[in-house]
Amino acid sequence: MRRMQIGLTVGVMGASGLILVGSAFGQNAGTSDASAIQEMARRLAEIEKQNGTLQTRVNELEAADAETWLTQERADQIRGVVTDVLADSETRASLQSAGMSGGWDNGFFLQSPDGRFRLEVGGMVQARYMSSHIRDGFNAETQPGQEFAAEDDVTSRNGWDIPHARLDFKGHVFGPDTRFRIQGEFSNQRPDAFQLYSTPPVAAAPEYGAANGNFKLLDAYILQELGDGFAVRVGQFKLPFDRGWEIPIAYQLTGERDTVAVHMGLGRSQGVELSWGSDSVRVRGAFSDGGNDRLLSGFALSTTQPANSPYYFSQAAFAFSARAEFKIAGQWRDFETMTSPPGEEFGLLLGVGSHWQRSQVLLNSTSYNNSTDRGDNDWLALTADVTANLGGATIAASAYYHMVNSSSAYLFFGFAPVGSSNPTFDAGNVGMLGLSLYGSLYLTEDVEGYIGFDYMDVVDNGNLGELTSPPQNLNTLYGAYADTSAYQGFTMGATWYLDGEDLKWGFSATYMPNSVSPAWTTPETGIRSTPVSDAYVFKTYVQLLF
Repeated sequence: MRRMQIGLTVGVMGASGLILVGSAFGQNAGTSDASAIQEMARRLAEIEKQNGTLQTRVNELEAADAETWLTQERADQIRGVVTDVLADSETRASLQSAGMSGGWDNGFFLQSPDGRFRLEVGGMVQARYMSSHIRDGFNAETQPGQEFAAEDDVTSRNGWDIPHARLDFKGHVFGPDTRFRIQGEFSNQRPDAFQLYSTPPVAAAPEYGAANGNFKLLDAYILQELGDGFAVRVGQFKLPFDRGWEIPIAYQLTGERDTVAVHMGLGRSQGVELSWGSDSVRVRGAFSDGGNDRLLSGFALSTTQPANSPYYFSQAAFAFSARAEFKIAGQWRDFETMTSPPGEEFGLLLGVGSHWQRSQVLLNSTSYNNSTDRGDNDWLALTADVTANLGGATIAASAYYHMVNSSSAYLFFGFAPVGSSNPTFDAGNVGMLGLSLYGSLYLTEDVEGYIGFDYMDVVDNGNLGELTSPPQNLNTLYGAYADTSAYQGFTMGATWYLDGEDLKWGFSATYMPNSVSPAWTTPETGIRSTPVSDAYVFKTYVQLLF
């Protein structure tokens, strides 16, 4: 615009000059030469004065135009600098998930700029108060001569504990197809049995509580994607079998696995697993060191406890596990928890699992094992489950069946056999059935109520009936497993999701109308054995995931 103004001014000046010259030559011929020259000089002086004024204006306009051009140039340069800075910042740390090297993305993580390497750091803390009450404990009157740790002698036990304090490291290397995970937990030294008050332990280091929380390995594996839905995993992991163990503790409905899953599930083992998945079907199969034998508390039928054990301690000759899941409706991610928040779409999942293993007892035959019954233990397990997500409500049911041909069963707690004489026993074919049914309903957007039922029974006693009067060389404590009555437990509770699953507070009450056999002792859920009817457990907990 200003350059047009400059051109227009120069044009006016030129036109004025031509008009003046023309006027000079057009004067009356009668005018004298002197007058004409004087008039011309006067007009030229006026023109020069006007030219000076116009030149000043032109200079002002050119200066203003130059200043505007320089300002625009500086603006372009500034924009260029800003663009370079923003481009450089994309390769540095920020709080977004794309192209960053560290931050928060539903968990803390570190990542290389190209995304080929990623480490996610997390964990959980669960603080719990538990109160367990039985009407009467085992003693010399209720169970003469058979008082031991699986038969509790205290009517009420209550207090605070930290059932789960975990650290979890996972991620991928060389690209997202090669994944890893290492997860451990600070144990609160929760054994399979309770310490009797009638035979208190010697406090070796009381200032450190229960050994100050030993760190135990849970998961340690490498997973490689093979393409077309196939993947292979090697290390220590949860065996593919049931949904009760498939869902992590942090996402369980009650803050802990139900009592049936604790006993009937396989737990973790070491081995190799091949998996395949599609939009509607997932299949996993594993060859491992066997399942964790918690079928009966304190009495081993298959005798394997493989988690994080060295190769020379493995008792399983071979073990195979498999699980298949069929997604009828919904999304896979909706089945990663035991709950279905309001607004979630309808989902239906069916699952089946199986397990077979053969194991052999590795006890010193001249010390604890004074028996010739040292044959193989064959373990067959089957399970089926169904989960329905109703968008604000959930229904989940599981069924288990176990058959163990136990030629070398024995009484033990942890890895330590009990008594000075603890031979193996040919328990024969022992069959067990487990059922669990849970339903939940969101009472508000953040509060969910639930009810549940657990049932376990020894449907085929095998040779266990012979333990009523223990044979020669067998410890009298074996008699506690001669006639295992069925377990029934009714649970009711609620969970307040303060920040989803990451921060929640829950409470529950479990009632057992019948007597509880020592075989079903389950410290994880507060279940204790009692020779008479009526027992109950109250629990409240707070959980934080990070």
